[in-house]
Amino acid sequence: MKKNIHNLIYPILLFAGFSIALPPFFKSLSLVLLLLVLLVNRVVNKNQTYFSKILNFKNPVLYLAVFYFLYCIGMFYTTDLKEGFRDLNIKLPLILLPIVACLLPKRIITKKRLWNLFLAFALGLIVLQVYLLVIAFSNAFSTDVFDVKQLFYTKLAGKYHSTYLSLFTSFALVYSYLLPFKYIAKSTKKAFTIKFVFILWLSIYNVLLSSRIGIIAMFLAFVVIMFNELVIKRRLLNTLAYLFVCIVFVFSFITVNNINKRFDNMAAKTQIEENKDKKLNDSVSQRSFIYKNAGELIERNLVFGAGTGDVRATMQEFYLEKGVNFKTYLNPHNQFIQTAVAIGVVGLIFFIVMLLSFSLSFWNKNGLLFLFSIGMLCVYMMTESIIERQQGVHFVAFYLVWLSAFKGIKKEM
Repeated sequence: MKKNIHNLIYPILLFAGFSIALPPFFKSLSLVLLLLVLLVNRVVNKNQTYFSKILNFKNPVLYLAVFYFLYCIGMFYTTDLKEGFRDLNIKLPLILLPIVACLLPKRIITKKRLWNLFLAFALGLIVLQVYLLVIAFSNAFSTDVFDVKQLFYTKLAGKYHSTYLSLFTSFALVYSYLLPFKYIAKSTKKAFTIKFVFILWLSIYNVLLSSRIGIIAMFLAFVVIMFNELVIKRRLLNTLAYLFVCIVFVFSFITVNNINKRFDNMAAKTQIEENKDKKLNDSVSQRSFIYKNAGELIERNLVFGAGTGDVRATMQEFYLEKGVNFKTYLNPHNQFIQTAVAIGVVGLIFFIVMLLSFSLSFWNKNGLLFLFSIGMLCVYMMTESIIERQQGVHFVAFYLVWLSAFKGIKKEM
């Protein structure tokens, strides 16, 4: 029985990775199963775990738990307890994933298995993408004339948020490039072919999603990848292959109206287009309004914030004072602003320090893509309140715990 319990851990861990991009049911199920089997294993087998390594302020995984604790403290001075508990429930992965890391047996954590965990995430994401694409094509063919709009942006994303899908896709693209496919394919040529097909598929899907930040992140990723290939790895043919992909997508932006219209008049819209009723209907104008007034908004509860459950009320009161009207409630669309409004500058500083702490150990030429991915996460957080939704906070917590485990293994695969 002891051996059977221990042998269950790795498959369930892979299932948890596979479920990251899937609907909430699969995420919750995999996390509950993983915690359950780890707790039973801890009682039955008493394996050596990473517990001592986690409870160390040099390990940034601990910062995730502390960050969640700051939101718990915010409950003591919030007025809307119902909203506060809802927020804490959404952010549970910030504390549950560090607990998982504490309970994982030491022998489970190897570099190859960590790459397999990423591969499970990528495959789960691709399964979701194929499913959404099939539905999009079905909807496009359901009309008298093929409706090509069904294959782009929110129509393609369906019930998912296009920015979050592009976040998953952008990260899968970067780490597909880093993934050593040599342990899957025997020859270098086959490994590069598999890698290139992965990256090509993810790039096409990111373009179809037409998320502004997703497209920008993708091109920046290709720039960093080509720099790594040409300057660090000195592989000219590989560089030319990635350059060809970039040229094809640039051409698609120029010629495909459903893509390039997402960027049309973007600069003009940042000037906050208002009609006579002060209704801000464009997402860029709405974000621009919030960003330009962020300082005034944060100053109202500067040190400790408005409280975990009072962000919504604070934002709505601010909009009312400014006389602006949104169709529905609009959060700050910026995780840094959202954190500052909720738990103040104290929470914001800790949040920034936490993200920086994950970056420090990759500050070398071999860590270029890892550093870029952390920077890319920060850029996404500047355009969306990523950890205010379950699909966002689950991904972020899982990714940061994975990153911490990855950097903790010094021996290369």
